[in-house]
Amino acid sequence: MTILATLGLLLISLLFGYWVNIKVFSPTRVAKWLEQLVYLILGLIGFSLGALDNLTEKLLVAGYQAVVFFVLVSAISLFGLYLSGMRFGGTHAEHLSQNPEGKQSHALMDAAKSIAWVVVGIIVGFFTKDWVSGIDEMVTFLLYFLLFLIGCQLRQGNYRLRKLFLNTQGVIIALVTIITTLFAGWLGSLVLGLSWHQGLAVVSGFGWYSLSGILITGLGDPVLGTTAFLLDLSREILALMLIPFLARLNSHMSVGYSGATAMDFTLPMLGKFHGAQIVPVCIASGFIMSILCPILIPLFIGIDPN
Repeated sequence: MTILATLGLLLISLLFGYWVNIKVFSPTRVAKWLEQLVYLILGLIGFSLGALDNLTEKLLVAGYQAVVFFVLVSAISLFGLYLSGMRFGGTHAEHLSQNPEGKQSHALMDAAKSIAWVVVGIIVGFFTKDWVSGIDEMVTFLLYFLLFLIGCQLRQGNYRLRKLFLNTQGVIIALVTIITTLFAGWLGSLVLGLSWHQGLAVVSGFGWYSLSGILITGLGDPVLGTTAFLLDLSREILALMLIPFLARLNSHMSVGYSGATAMDFTLPMLGKFHGAQIVPVCIASGFIMSILCPILIPLFIGIDPN
């Protein structure tokens, strides 16, 4: 019942932001508040981690788990996306001579800032864990507000569900990415000795590092949340680096491996190398994974294996 209530509130927050137009939440304010809120919650995640006993050991565990999941997700997803691109007509790159280094460096800078907030949070949590309380409750409250703002941003982007779900290439790429990623998560859970539902939860961010770690930590597992954060952060960085190469093979690989970020962070890079016709595909694929992320993670985390 607890997980159903949690999942229900998360979905209500997301859908309320998507369906209800409140004038004070203008696109400029939503974008600004969302960026600031993400950094704040990442800092609180670091605090929760820093307050744990045996911190060094748990950081090493999270890092090792992230590496295992990263290797499996990358290898299995790229292989599956290569096959789907060959079977369902993935397009090839159009603009191989252009190298949008500005967009790439900007995204990498965002990733560095995210890591910095987590690190600062860990340090503060390590030294003040005996003086500060109520962090978990604060993260939970902020999490609902974060989902509300994400819903607002999706509505303000004029994303129409019916149109997105009717984009055949986008739906195929999303389905292949989701299936191969979840399979890699299940396989990773066997390798690492985790419960199968924990493995599925960790990989269900689909590259959305600023949400996956927040969700899992907010639901009570900061170590697993750190694993998800490191996994999805690594995935986004690698996607930015590989898009010029993957675009030469087929669009399923470049768009699919970008995961949920295909509709925002990696979209400029994908557009540069594939041309304007890839944009609807990117938005459809990224949107489907973005919608599923806040649904699948709480669902998997809440499963009781007993």
